[in-house]
Amino acid sequence: SWLEDRHENVYPQMEGFNANMVGSTIPSFLDVRTPVRLPDALRGEKYAFVALPVAEFLPGGSVDATNIGVGRICTIPRDIPADAFVQGVVILTNRAEALASWLAGTEVVALTADLRKRVLVMETDIDTQYLMAKLNESQRVEAASLEEGKAGLKGLHFVSVQENEDSDPTGFWLLRELPSAI
Repeated sequence: SWLEDRHENVYPQMEGFNANMVGSTIPSFLDVRTPVRLPDALRGEKYAFVALPVAEFLPGGSVDATNIGVGRICTIPRDIPADAFVQGVVILTNRAEALASWLAGTEVVALTADLRKRVLVMETDIDTQYLMAKLNESQRVEAASLEEGKAGLKGLHFVSVQENEDSDPTGFWLLRELPSAI
C-alpha cells in the first residue's frame, strides 16, 4: 500500500528519522484498554465466522460497491492470490439496518479476536474498541482461524451485517489491518 511504501522507502530518507523509534508500540501486555459493550439495541443476535474467496472482491466478482449496502471495500494488495480465502465475521441481527448505519458513522478499523480473553472486539476510530461477543470454546477455535487468515493475507478480513443467513448484506466492510508499527 501507499502507506507501507512510504514507511519503507520515504521516511528512512528524511532528516531526523530514527530507526529505533519505528515500531516502538506499547507491548500488548501493557495495553489496558477495555472494550466498551455495544448498546443492546446494536448488538447482534448471532455471529458466524466465514470465508470468501479473494476472487469475489476482484473485478468480475460478486461483491462490489453496488451490493454491499453501506460500508467500504478496501484495496486488495496485488500479490494476494485470487484463490485465497478472506476470513470474516457475519453479524446476524433483526436490527441490521440500525447496526450497519451506526457502523457507517464510525471508522471501522478491524475486527480482532482476543483468544486469551475469549472475546471478539471491533476496533473503530483512533482508539475505541467495542466488545462484540464473548467466545465459547468452539467459537474460540473459529476465531483462531480468523486471526490466522488475517496474518496470511496481510491483515485482510471482512465484517458483514445481515438480517439473516439468506439476506444480502445491509452493511459490508472489507478491511485491512496494518502492522502496528505503521
